[in-house]
Amino acid sequence: MQELAQVIGQPNVLALCKVLGGTKVYIPAKIIATHPIAQAIGMRAAAILAEHYHGTQIDLPKAHHRRQAVIELAKSGEMTIAQAALACDYTERHVYRLIQPEDDGQGSLFDLLS
Repeated sequence: MQELAQVIGQPNVLALCKVLGGTKVYIPAKIIATHPIAQAIGMRAAAILAEHYHGTQIDLPKAHHRRQAVIELAKSGEMTIAQAALACDYTERHVYRLIQPEDDGQGSLFDLLS
């Protein structure tokens, strides 16, 4: 998704995931105005996407947009974690996992050296 965002921009990636998320999308060499990709992100971004990815399939995650939204809401302070979880249909526990870096419980070798 990061590579795709560098090509067409993060807002366009989010728009694609919102409209076509949960599917594998074939990228044709030329995208016409009635194509679902063009309808989701516009002709200019669709042409750039086709130029870079034509002939390939892109897996678009279904929950990407919802995940980004809950992270933004939880980190912004506009809502509590519980409110953000309810607004985006997540559990509080899952929201905490999304906003906090994962700890594998092994600690750091560098902590032992200092």
